[in-house]
Amino acid sequence: MSLLKNRWLTIAASLILGGVFLYSSWHKIADPPDFAHIVFNYKLVPANLINVVAIFMPWFEVMAGLAVLTGFGRRGGALGLALLCILFLGALGYNLHRGHPTICGCFDTYAAGKKMTDAEKFFAMKKEMALDFGLRLLALQGFFASVRRSRAGEAPFAPSPGLTPASA
Repeated sequence: MSLLKNRWLTIAASLILGGVFLYSSWHKIADPPDFAHIVFNYKLVPANLINVVAIFMPWFEVMAGLAVLTGFGRRGGALGLALLCILFLGALGYNLHRGHPTICGCFDTYAAGKKMTDAEKFFAMKKEMALDFGLRLLALQGFFASVRRSRAGEAPFAPSPGLTPASA
């Protein structure tokens, strides 16, 4: 357990995780209609929510990525990114299971995916699932390394001695 709380491992994991999510959100923010095509192609989101997902998911990735990268709200950002990775794993896995080739949308545009064969898409989906699994591990490392430690012998949420109201 001490390895998970190693300061250098946490810094490296935060740099990789935050950097990957910041980089991957860039093209989604720059071209929301393209990302909406990718969301639609998964055939998992109701039609009336596709644009909402295409607009807000990349900004969530940016905010959580910045939280992990900067350390301000690292635990919450890491939890959010871990949950996103689980969501991505489920969406890709479900589409693999039902034989529906699609592109992840992590780093590719919809137009780039149209040039790929179904076999190339299936192979890319498996690679992206492995990437999401690795990113989820990095996110969990950041989450568990950022757990607040209580003082010895004190309840985790006990107020500091100087902050208690004085009794009369």
